[in-house]
Amino acid sequence: MIRHIHVAAVLMLIINIERTFGLNPPQDVKIVGSNLQWKPSDDDTVLYSLQYNRNPKSEDEWLNVSSHIGTQFRITPEFFGAVFRVRAEKGNNMSDWQYSDPVQCINVKTCVPVPKLIVTPVRVSLTMAHMDQSLEKEYGDHLEFNILIWKVDKGVYTQVQSFITNSKNNPIEYLESGENYCFQVKYLLYTKLYGNASKEICAVIPETPEAVRRHVLLSCILATLFVSAVCGVCIFVLFKHHKKLKRCLQPLQLEIPDHYREVLYNGFSLQACPSPSSQSLRSYDIITVIENSNVELNGQKEEQEKRSFA
Repeated sequence: MIRHIHVAAVLMLIINIERTFGLNPPQDVKIVGSNLQWKPSDDDTVLYSLQYNRNPKSEDEWLNVSSHIGTQFRITPEFFGAVFRVRAEKGNNMSDWQYSDPVQCINVKTCVPVPKLIVTPVRVSLTMAHMDQSLEKEYGDHLEFNILIWKVDKGVYTQVQSFITNSKNNPIEYLESGENYCFQVKYLLYTKLYGNASKEICAVIPETPEAVRRHVLLSCILATLFVSAVCGVCIFVLFKHHKKLKRCLQPLQLEIPDHYREVLYNGFSLQACPSPSSQSLRSYDIITVIENSNVELNGQKEEQEKRSFA
């Protein structure tokens, strides 16, 4: 019984191997222009299964495209960078997968240049790169860049300027400082437009060091002229109205009423202040100052009394 089971298992394994390897895989899978092509197998009634993967390093990201009888597939721009694989199928029989090269710019006509704008106070330059090197390898110097430049002033686009170049690094000159400029690049193949235009890149052009120095110098000159003008006006006003200004700047003269003046000057008797050098005077000693008029009167009275006695 066990022998019969082993024999049946071996037969089933042989049948599965025959089903798997019974079909020849498609041959010469390649991308020609914008088409994926392959040579058919010996059996014209087989069906071809097609898958693609944007990340060939990962075997879990293969996606089905279609299953059809033909031996070619039209590549659209959405498959740029992807890798295809094809196999033949008939019933339960399947062949091995056959892989293609990655889809490149030469296979799709919608590739665009990849511009990069470098803006510094010293220099403005636009560098270009390809999405891949297939176009440059295929067409060489026949592939050119058409650079478009325009200024945006308050949402209004000025006239577009353009120039054609083969260089990937192009300095941009004669741009106005402080203005907003936009840039766009297109492919030219044999002097005709090829593919799509790149995305717009816009930036405000900074002032050059020379312009900054000129502005600083001009500001200093204007400030000096302004200060000189203000000083001149002030000197003129002082010269013409100096009398009025002198009168206005004199200190206020306070007039003391007469009754206050009498109290201040006549209402108090003058007292001599004790000398600091006198040790006999104390803080509570008061020296009364007798007016000269009273002394003279007393002296005259004494002389009259002496005469009367004589």
